[in-house]
Amino acid sequence: MFFIIKKIINSIKNKYLWLSASIIFFFSGIIYLLYFTNCFVLREIKVLNNKKITEKEIIELTGLRGGERLFSIPVKKIKEKILLNPKIEEVIIVRHLPSTLEIKVKEREPLAIITQNNKGYLIDKKGVIIDTILPEDYQFYPVIEIKNEEFKDKFLNFLDWLKNQKNYLPVYENLAKISLEEDKIVFITKNNIKIYFPLISEKDWTYFYKNLDKIMAYLYERDLIEKVELIRLDYPLGSALIKFRG
Repeated sequence: MFFIIKKIINSIKNKYLWLSASIIFFFSGIIYLLYFTNCFVLREIKVLNNKKITEKEIIELTGLRGGERLFSIPVKKIKEKILLNPKIEEVIIVRHLPSTLEIKVKEREPLAIITQNNKGYLIDKKGVIIDTILPEDYQFYPVIEIKNEEFKDKFLNFLDWLKNQKNYLPVYENLAKISLEEDKIVFITKNNIKIYFPLISEKDWTYFYKNLDKIMAYLYERDLIEKVELIRLDYPLGSALIKFRG
């Protein structure tokens, strides 16, 4: 009886050993096929979602020439190389069998113009410098000045919100300059109206901009807008001052 049980146990062990060996052999074969043979080599690189950066520029950043084993390509390092371009915010790289590498990029969106060392640069909502400006950029983006680092992130987030609001006056493209001061925000429109917001208030800056929209609409309706020199909302909450040109 003992020998029969022992024989059964050995038989079961042998089956598990063969199964384990088969699994190891199977996966070893797959790894060898993917990483050490020429069955899956890079023949095509697809670049998706690029707008301002050309496909050629992105492919050159990868350093790939084609013919590399698809699963031996160091995806993490390739991603780091692509992100060296300041115009690119995010990268996703996906391998597609048998021979394609897909690169999805998210480009940084310009938010405003900032001046450093007498040169103008486009920055995004995180304050990252994207590129030097072109003359036509002044038509679409305000020049900003940041004198209060404590409120910098909140300020840039507010500008990003404002850039995407096309139903409030003045629209973002009509702002020539926006300055984050120590105690206030100062807007200067392209027709040279100065607008003051309080820096610290129980209400958010969006609240003041929505109130500004009502004031601007009122002035437009009565053909008074060209006579306005100054609008101050850094007054007691719910009130504003309008100064007309002399």
